[in-house]
Amino acid sequence: MPYISSAERIGIEKGLQEGRQEGLLSGVREAVLEVLEARFGAMPPGIQEMISAQTDLSTLRRWHRQAIVTATLEAFKDTLENASASPR
Repeated sequence: MPYISSAERIGIEKGLQEGRQEGLLSGVREAVLEVLEARFGAMPPGIQEMISAQTDLSTLRRWHRQAIVTATLEAFKDTLENASASPR
């Protein structure tokens, strides 16, 4: 078994953590789009782009819940536009 230094071990763990985070973000993005497509059909490119560009997990989770309960695609689009207009 090869020797792994502390610095290498930290780097490996950091890479794994970043990979898990990106995988989680990707999964929630897909879930939001899946709910919207199941409810409203094909998504306009603008909505897909806004969801795909989002990097905040709590925002994506909020959008997922909103996608489940929103009455119309237009109402959901307003949710996205309000999120991008509000400062973080």
